[in-house]
Amino acid sequence: MVKCNVCFLAATICTSSDEYLTKWFVYVSGENVELAKAEVYSLLRSVLSDVRIDWIERLAIIESAISISEFILDRAALTQRAGRIIYEADSVESLRAKESSNIWRCLMTSRDTFSIKILCVGTNIESEKRNQLERDLGAHIKTAAGANVDLRNAAKQILVILTDENVLICLSNDSKLRIDLKDREPGKKPFFHPSMMNSKLARVMCNLVQVKKGEVMLDPFCGGGGILCEASYLGAFVIGLDLNWKLLTGARMNLREIGHKYSIIQADAQHIPISSVDCIVTDPPYGRSSSTRGGQSIKLIETMLERIDSIIDSREERVCICGDAEMNLPRLVEDCGLLIGLDFKMRVHSGLVREIVTIKV
Repeated sequence: MVKCNVCFLAATICTSSDEYLTKWFVYVSGENVELAKAEVYSLLRSVLSDVRIDWIERLAIIESAISISEFILDRAALTQRAGRIIYEADSVESLRAKESSNIWRCLMTSRDTFSIKILCVGTNIESEKRNQLERDLGAHIKTAAGANVDLRNAAKQILVILTDENVLICLSNDSKLRIDLKDREPGKKPFFHPSMMNSKLARVMCNLVQVKKGEVMLDPFCGGGGILCEASYLGAFVIGLDLNWKLLTGARMNLREIGHKYSIIQADAQHIPISSVDCIVTDPPYGRSSSTRGGQSIKLIETMLERIDSIIDSREERVCICGDAEMNLPRLVEDCGLLIGLDFKMRVHSGLVREIVTIKV
């Protein structure tokens, strides 16, 4: 058992305060890498007082005394997999040596099943060579630990990450949230409208401002409730405003299916009838609908921004807005005496580039 402890401590650091920090990894998707990184960082800030992240392309290595992988997988829309770094080796060859048998016996018993996957980050090997390496390591693990391979439903998912500096042995889990988000796309909801934001981006926006369970979140341009739904799945009490009664009725249909607390109000975003909320996440009308419900989009946003500091007490980044890049959201925000936190642009199609900003009140 002493040898097993040594294996696990290979990826554990003792600080000056005698606090043991475990190394964790997060691997984000390639859809929008910078946005994915910001999502991970924002989420970690909500649970850690001191966030330490080293990025190697799409791979984050995080030191933490508490487990963070399950939290990230439950929350992050742009994370593919995450887990614990168990061991660090100098080379792949050392993992096939007899001395490495203790590592595999630490990770599993003969009653376990396992799968193994090779992930190259910052380096690359040919597909055939990678497949052969997976087979070789799988055979070595089976001999060393007596465990059996199960590619469909393994008890232990082993991820071997190859970087240009070292090799990381990890216990990994894939994101189930990303599958759930596909099932929650606007077209699969009880009510659908083309203006509704997709579930993945709605979740990311909520994460950028750290929407938490029990908090009150406002969307003053809620439409069919795409953003409200994701905040509701996070456990927030959501309030949605819109002038369009048909869209509000649809938002209510979508929120009822979730079964969490909500409030839907037919109101003008220029005159928000709410005195206090914890955060605001919204996607105002833009593009071909730049003139909607009796007012120009830019005017609507300006009026809303002027009221933000009176309804949000926090000085943190608790406001996230998505708009057409042509609106120049950063300028609108700064003209209202507010500060931009994060700023991302993402091309939707040739005629539309979205801009997502967070705001420091």
